[in-house]
Formats: sequence, structure tokens, C-alpha cells
Amino acid sequence: MKFSKLYIALLLGTGYVVNVDAQVVVPTPGMANHTAEKAKKPVAPQNWEHLSFGKDGVHGIELDKAYQAFPKSKTKKKLIVAIIDSGVDTAHADLKNILWTNRKEIKGNGKDDDKNGYIDDIHGWNFLGTADGKTNVVKTNLEADREYLRLREQYLNISFDDYRKNPKYAYFRSVVTKSVLGSKEFAVTVAKQLAEENKKLVQEIQQKNPGKVLHMADYAGYKPTDSMLMLAQSAVMMGVMFKKVPDTILLTPFIQKYSEGMISSNEREYLSVKASAVDNRFLMGDDFKENSSRYYGNNILSLAHIDHGTHVAGIVAAERNNRLGIDGISDNVSIMAIRAVPDGDEYDKDIANAIRYAVDNGAKIINMSFGKPFSPQKQWVDDAFKYAEQNGVLIVKAAGNDAKNLDVDRTFPDAVFLDGTKARNTITVGASSPEAKAASFSNYGKTTVDLFAPGTEIYSTVPGSEYKNMQGTSMACPVVSGVAALVWSRFPDLTYLQLKEVLLKSVTQIPGAIMLPGAEKPTEVLFSTLSATGGIVNAYEALKLAKTYK
Repeated sequence: MKFSKLYIALLLGTGYVVNVDAQVVVPTPGMANHTAEKAKKPVAPQNWEHLSFGKDGVHGIELDKAYQAFPKSKTKKKLIVAIIDSGVDTAHADLKNILWTNRKEIKGNGKDDDKNGYIDDIHGWNFLGTADGKTNVVKTNLEADREYLRLREQYLNISFDDYRKNPKYAYFRSVVTKSVLGSKEFAVTVAKQLAEENKKLVQEIQQKNPGKVLHMADYAGYKPTDSMLMLAQSAVMMGVMFKKVPDTILLTPFIQKYSEGMISSNEREYLSVKASAVDNRFLMGDDFKENSSRYYGNNILSLAHIDHGTHVAGIVAAERNNRLGIDGISDNVSIMAIRAVPDGDEYDKDIANAIRYAVDNGAKIINMSFGKPFSPQKQWVDDAFKYAEQNGVLIVKAAGNDAKNLDVDRTFPDAVFLDGTKARNTITVGASSPEAKAASFSNYGKTTVDLFAPGTEIYSTVPGSEYKNMQGTSMACPVVSGVAALVWSRFPDLTYLQLKEVLLKSVTQIPGAIMLPGAEKPTEVLFSTLSATGGIVNAYEALKLAKTYK
């Protein structure tokens, strides 16, 4: 397939660059595994997120002060927090005693004793496996790649004029930009067409200089009038500049070798990405594009690649005062583990059904430390959010790690429904540092992010009864979930709307300017402009405010 000149120009102008190795380089996609790069050498106390600026010099959540002022829960019944994530190490020494246990289910008898549709769901459920437990999806591809494959045949031959007029094609362009697979395939096509154009260009130069043996200097000094030839020449000259190709090199063999190298290198990259971009969910024999039944999966929660979910669970509720590793934020909580997030991008079907499972089985708070750039079955997730709200359940979700403004570039799931209305039971969380700065990776948004919470250098549980530092809005999110659980356990009569209001109104306001995450050039902005509240969650102040509610 051939693209129009303008289309090729647009492709090259939005991230495609011919580099020294004659490869077409494409942008890296946004959040994939939902966690920013692991923290390097700690620069703050290990439990800094629990501390207070006045006493400890770091902008934590004043948890120690909160426990001193409000030491006891007002209810014996533990509040259930559902962790929808990659899975949880249920044998972890710091987590095994705080897991939610389904008392209505008899462990290991292979029966659905409580008739909730899920057999032997003792501590939660796994929506990424077959009923017999023999197949469990651990790693899969990204949503952008899935969308690209879904739409590829429909749009590959569309004209540029149609692209301009058809909003669906604009969506496809967005998919291609964020799809590694799509970008790599388009890079191959671009490389092939540039090779053809360069062949024409050499012929044109030769026609202008009959009988002359052409060298690189002739190519560099030639000024084509055709826009496509100009583009092809520019691509080569970038490579020549980086390679420091001498002007005396023979032109025809150089251009031929350069073009062949550009094509072959991009083909290798494309084939490599294609081989790894496999949608492994098909191994379950379940169609993720169809949602007539919510009852699938198994009860296996501890598999490979569960560091993320285990770390999140520990932040919320690692057993306190047991002289092990860390103390979680909330002391009267049970963790319901729901596995629905693979290494790759989650599926809307699994997230929607995970939310419904959490609600139906008693969770009052749902932690969602994940996100992706597209949501093909968003209506299912919207309906699940609404179901949670109807049942008074609070959803706390990570803003994402793309250092972007969510007011203009959305990440899913989000609190804005397809019909334009908003979920009232959702809190979206950005990540802050010990110095009260927005983390360099954190997404932000004055209307889409509610507040910030500590999310750098967070030390928490990982599989094998171990601990380590991780960072990301994935870590900030459970900080807020933990504070929400703490407040609700002290003031159980609060409605979910009141609880949300308490958390948002009691933030620590951060004065002054900080660096804007993701800015191409250093840009100072007021911290208050990065979220609706302009502050960082504060456990002590939240409890003080909650006490005033009747």
C-alpha cells in the first residue's frame, strides 16, 4: 500500500525519525505495567509516607499523628478493601492475617457453597484463568496493539481525504501512534516508500548530470522540487549527518545500501514486536469482546508477576505492630484480592466483572492501580462503576504514570462516562514526593485528578515475604485507599459521598511552584493547579474533619 505525500510527512512529523542506523524510531507508548521505574537509592525515611512535615521534614500523610489522636476503630467488623490488580501473595507473612476470607465457602470442596457463582473463592477471585486452573494468563499484549489489530484491515487503505473527514480514522491514527505494533508496521511501509523515492531522486540527479559519476556531494547539494523527494532526501541527510558520511562516497551504491538497511532493520523490529505482541487471553477460550456471563475464572491468586498487587496490598493493610517489615495504613481492614490485571494491559470485561464481584461480596473500597490509553468496551466498565455507586462503594484509582494532563489526554478507566456524566464515587490520585513535589512521572489534571498522595520510594510487601521500594501512582492510590479505610473504620456512619468529601477537603495545601511533570522544557506551575484540591491526602486532618460530621 502507498500513502499520500502528506500522509508520509505527517507520519514522520509525529515521531518517525531516520537515525544513524537507518531505522525509523517511534515514540514509546504510555503506561503499560502501571508502575513507574523502580525507585533508586532512598532519600527519605523508609516509611516517609506515614510521617508529617512538622515533625519529620517530609510531606507524608501524618499517619502516626492520626493514630495518636484516633487510636481505635469504632466497629469490630473489618472493612473490606478490594485490590483489583495482578494478584497477591496470600502466604506473605505480613499479609496472610489480613486477607478477606469468605466464611460462607468451604475451602477445597470444589463447590459453590455460597451460591455466588464462584467456586471456592476463599480470599478473592482470578478472572484471568480457566475454571480448571490449568491455564492462567500472566502476560499479554497492550490495548493499543489489540485495537490496532482490530481496526487494521478496516482503515489501512483509506485515503487521506477520508482521514481528514472521518472521525473514526482520527481514532485509528491515535491508535497507531500509541501502538508499538502499529507504529513498527507503519515504519516498515514508510521505509519502503522512502527507498522508492530515493531511487527516483538519484535517477533525477543523474538526468540533470548525464555521464557524471555521482557522489554524496551531488545528492547533498541537489534541491528537488517534488515534496516527496524532498522528504526522502531529508531522511537520508539526517542519517548522513549522524554517520558523518564523506562527500566523496559513490552515491548509487550508498543509497541502495542505505535503503536496504533501513527496510531490513525496520522489518526486524516489526517482526520482533509482532512475535511478542500476542493476545494470550485466547488461551482461556473466553471472548473478551462478549460479556454475557460474569462467572468465569478460578480462585488462584498467587502466580508469577504479582509483585505489583502484593506491593499495593501491603501499603493499604500490611499487618500493623507485628514486628515484621512494615505497617500498613489501616488497622481494621481485610484485603479482598481480585486478579484481573496481567503483565500488559487489562481487559475491560475483566475489570467490569471484578468490580461487580467486589461489590457483591462486601467490599466498601475498591483500589484500582492500573490504566491504559483505550477502552473499547468502556460501557461495561461505566456500568460497573454505577453499580458500585448504587451500593455505596468508593473507587480509588491511579492517575497514571505518563506525566500528562488528563484534562486533555484521558487514561482509562476514568470517572467520565460515555454519556458525559461523571461518577460521584471515584477518587483519582496523582503521586507526590517527600518534598511535596508532583512526581516527575505523575499524570495530573485540574478537573480529572482529585488529589495527590505519596508515590515515590514507597517500601512495601512483595512475594516471598520480602519487601522493596517501588514508585508510581500505583503506590499513591493505595495510600488514599488506606486513609479512606482508616477514616471509615473510625466513622462508619459516613456515606461514601461524605467520605470522599472528607478526604478531599482535608488535604494538605502545598503553596508555591513546582516543576510540571513531562514538560519538554523546565516549566514551573503552582502545585494547586495540578488537581481539583491542589493538595496531598492527610490522614490526621481527614479524621479531624470526619469527627464534625453528624
